[in-house]
Order: sequence, then structure tokens, then C-alpha cells
Amino acid sequence: MQLSKEQKLAIYETMLLIRESELKMMELYKRGEIEGHMLPCLGQEAIPATLAQVYDDKDYLITGHRGGGHYFARGCDYNAFWGEMFGRVTGATRGRGGQIHLMDISKKALTGNAIVGAQWGIAAGAGFVAKRDGAACVCVGGEGSTNRGTFHESMNLAAVQNLPILYVIEFNNRQMWNDCTQTTAVDRLSKRALAYDMQGATVDGNDPDAIFEKASEFMDGIRAGGRPCLLECITNKWTDSVNSARNTPEAIEGFKQPDVDAIYRYETKLKEQGVLTDGLDTQIKERVHQKVMDGVEFGRNSEKPEPTEGMDQVYSQPVV
Repeated sequence: MQLSKEQKLAIYETMLLIRESELKMMELYKRGEIEGHMLPCLGQEAIPATLAQVYDDKDYLITGHRGGGHYFARGCDYNAFWGEMFGRVTGATRGRGGQIHLMDISKKALTGNAIVGAQWGIAAGAGFVAKRDGAACVCVGGEGSTNRGTFHESMNLAAVQNLPILYVIEFNNRQMWNDCTQTTAVDRLSKRALAYDMQGATVDGNDPDAIFEKASEFMDGIRAGGRPCLLECITNKWTDSVNSARNTPEAIEGFKQPDVDAIYRYETKLKEQGVLTDGLDTQIKERVHQKVMDGVEFGRNSEKPEPTEGMDQVYSQPVV
């Protein structure tokens, strides 16, 4: 299966929206306008943007760290993202969760979790509901979380119960301060699918066409009643948090080069294919920029929560 012209342009625009939104988030943080712990997915934009062309509205989307890109790609409430960044009542979790706890229940999206590996267990639960409802579940996490017990427990349960789950690993090879060779015995994490009688594959996570080809193949099989699958996407990340890089400056500069960076590569490819013209490119970039600026102003001007509301939606009220 190949991407249509419309899908390619949608992926490109989504990648730009993720990139500009997170760069603006970092800028505002460093200026002291917003605060909290934030984990950008800069450098990994092709994965969430492309997966959005694979799953349907009825499907569940679960992520762990670096879920902001998936929040945007899913079409979740964009203004609610900025409301959350500014800690306002208009935020995705009414200003209580911050960037690493984004969600939009109306979109069946839990696109952030601060607990390493927690998303894998949540996905198993969502997989049971999806199976009942004739839907599917896409669960995404970094390679570091695949050494947690939740990953293996979820994969095993999904295999035993034949749950409709596509597991996606965003492999950026930086687990805290270690690279994968220091923590993982196999050379490719997609091989772990074999232990659970699943199909597994590794693709270039900076190439939307490669991601779509394999992800759509796996999802077609899952929807037809086939086994859950594991897709490993090789990518990179520019930074760990807004104030911690963990990679060397030389490595990060290498990730940003035109022949490596997903956005530069896809822009070049689409122009070579005649899908993207210079004029259309300018229109898309202007539209994305305006959306980001409007979102920032919405969040900045939204109402602040009252201190008396601090315990609201935390505990249920006792039934008398």
C-alpha cells in the first residue's frame, strides 16, 4: 500500500506542526513563561505523523514519554495543549498534568505517561476493549521502556488473547545515559516479536513511506483477525528534555543535517515527486505558523485555576 498525494501532504504538514509547536514550547520554557517537565520528540516527527494515516478514529492510541507529537498527529484539541502548557483550566487535563500527561478522551488518545513502560500495560487493557468493539490499538514507546516487565507482560497477554494491538518502538538509542548495546542483548528489538509468535519488523523511522508501508500491512492483518505485531522505527532525538540533551553536541548537529532530518528529507522527496511546490510549501508553513501563534495566545490568555480547585477531579465525592 502506498500513500496518496493528500496523505503525503498531511504527513508533511503534521511533521511541521509538531516541530514548530515543540520548538515554541522550549522557547517559552527557557523564557520562563511556562514551567514543568517536558519531553519533546524533536527529530522523531515522522513516526507520529505517519501513524496517523494508519489508525482510524475508532482505534485507541497510547504513548509513554515524548507523546506530544502523537497528540498533535491524532488531531487532539490543539488549543488544549497550550492551555495545559500555561497551566490553565482550558488545558487537556485542566492544567494539572503538563506536557507528559496529555490526553483527549474524545479521540481515544492517552498520549503521555510519566511512568517508564506504563503505556504497554495500559495498551493491553485497551486491546481488550478494542477487540470487543471491532477496533484496534496502537501503542508507542521508546526502546528503553522495552526492558521493563510491563512490555513483556503486555506482549505475552496480547499474544495469548490475540489482541488487536500494533506495538511501535521509537528507537533513538539513548536510554538515559546509555546506548542500547549496554542494556539489550539483541541487535534489533523487532526480534523480540518472535518470543511471542508475532510478526516483527524494523524500518527507517525518519522515512514516512517506509513506516506507512509496514505499519499499514501490519494493521491490515490485525484488523483481519491476525496476530498483534511489533514495529521498530529507527530514529533520533535532538534533546531529552527542554534543558538536557544527553547526546553530544556533535551528534545532535548530525541529526539536524538535511540528509538525516526527517522533515528536510521528506520536503525534498515531495518536491522531487511533484507533490509539493514551493508555493504550496510556503502556504503550508504559514498555516502551521499561524496555528502555533494562535494556540500560544489562547493558552496565555486562558483563565487560571483557583487554588480552591486544587483537589477537584482528584478524588470522587463520597456517596452519602
